[in-house]
Amino acid sequence: MQSKSSKIQTRPIEDLLGRIRTLRQQGQPQIIITAAEADRLADSLSQVMTRMVTIQEEIIEALKTAQQAQTIDIEMDGGEFDAKK
Repeated sequence: MQSKSSKIQTRPIEDLLGRIRTLRQQGQPQIIITAAEADRLADSLSQVMTRMVTIQEEIIEALKTAQQAQTIDIEMDGGEFDAKK
């Protein structure tokens, strides 16, 4: 699992987005990437997705904690009913 302090390598994603932008401007119909580029891109996307899931889980837990902190439990003791003599 990815530690919180490690930096996600987004450079392959940024590079691909730049190439796509250029491709669109030039009106080219396709983009070709090498196997090495595809591997780096897959690794980068995996890191991003893993981090997103981790953040989502942290947010869900934080919301649960906040909800529990707002919940007030009240217990009442009805006492005893003794017959008066």
